Amino acid sequence: MRTGAALALVLIALLASPVGAVTVKIDEFPIPTAASSPRSITVGADGNLWFTELFGNNIGRITRSGVITEFPVRTSFGGPATITSGPDGALWFTENNAGKIGRITTAGEVTEFSLSMLSGPDGITAGPDGALWFTEEGGNKIGRITPTGAVTEFSIPTANSVPRAIAAGRDGNLWFTEEGGNKIGRITPAGKIDEFLIPTANSFPKSITAGPDGNLWFTEEGGNKIGRITPLGVITEFPIPTLNGGPRGITVGPDGNLWFTETTGNEVGRITPGGQIDEFPLTATSNPLFGIAAGPDGNLWFVEEGGNNIGRLAVLPETVSNPAPTVGSLSPSSATAGTAPFTLAVKGGNFIPSSVVQWNGAARGTTFVSGTELHAAISSVDVAAAGTSQVTVVTPAPGGGTSTTMTFAIQAPVPIQVPIPQERHGRGQYRHGDERHGEREGRDYHGPADKRGHGERSREENDRDDSD
Repeated sequence: MRTGAALALVLIALLASPVGAVTVKIDEFPIPTAASSPRSITVGADGNLWFTELFGNNIGRITRSGVITEFPVRTSFGGPATITSGPDGALWFTENNAGKIGRITTAGEVTEFSLSMLSGPDGITAGPDGALWFTEEGGNKIGRITPTGAVTEFSIPTANSVPRAIAAGRDGNLWFTEEGGNKIGRITPAGKIDEFLIPTANSFPKSITAGPDGNLWFTEEGGNKIGRITPLGVITEFPIPTLNGGPRGITVGPDGNLWFTETTGNEVGRITPGGQIDEFPLTATSNPLFGIAAGPDGNLWFVEEGGNNIGRLAVLPETVSNPAPTVGSLSPSSATAGTAPFTLAVKGGNFIPSSVVQWNGAARGTTFVSGTELHAAISSVDVAAAGTSQVTVVTPAPGGGTSTTMTFAIQAPVPIQVPIPQERHGRGQYRHGDERHGEREGRDYHGPADKRGHGERSREENDRDDSD
């Protein structure tokens, strides 16, 4: 057993896809044994990732923090190829060169079960019946082995079909690829086999997995496509963007999409159930890439034969950058000082529900109307005095920002002119501003008794006339 703390090599990739920017972080952990030729990887019951080393003749274990431990296979040059988690909590693997099925506990104890020397076991998976099912590329058979080691074999109808990978479908059957027969095979737990021809000739189907949509998804290394087959056998193919990328391993990711490796494209790809494909490049020394599995940490783990590494791909949370707001007009654009509270309509662009109208740098109650209009509540205090106020729109991060400023004019009120009546200065009229004891026009004023109309005579004048 060899243990080592791997040095992580980090690659950050930003991909602009039609559905938005996707950022991934890729870490690579060197395998202690040189030129080990890692081929397959899976998740163990202990929460670690377990992988095979075809040339290193080891079973490897890597923790989620990147610490690798290697366990030698008992048979020399056994050629461990594919590994899967078994129903008994152990890991089960195929020994392609030795013609054996291996079992390793999470503590590292290895047991082997012999098959025909020329059987060439390759793919392996846990079946719905509690047994392990595997392919025999040399024997042209599908095999079944119980946790106690009892083996049953089923011949494939197509001669020299070269069965490769195998996976349990949601329909309760086992599905496998035929590299030589250019077919997808289906075998029931009872052993009945059906085969479905792939439309693309010489597609060289490699890996297969059950998808989240109830279908089976597979890679076509020769056809440079990702294939999908329904439980009824209807096949649809999706070309990958990279020419001669050579898709190889495939698995369901934690995001509900299918993730695959490319043997010559030096990329990890992602395909949605609807067929949209994105690709993420690796370093130049990584080719070829083989198996891939979704880890319990929410990342994708894969093997790099060329780089002799274990790779880890993390999809970083997508951040949506808010647009920068713009302001084009205000309605109304002015008001008279002392006016009552009113609603200010701010028109522009790139507004979102969290955009806020600011009045002289202070936020005002804002109602989102649309991406081009906001309404702000302006109080009577805001327009109490004549002058100008500065109006902006602020959108929070990420992105966002403050718009350019627009000026709102606050005008002074116009004075109200009250007309004053014209004065008349004729007899019996009072001058403007006369008080009670003021003068009457042409004579002294002595109070109310002196008020008499035109032509009236005083009592003194009448008495004088009588005495005469």
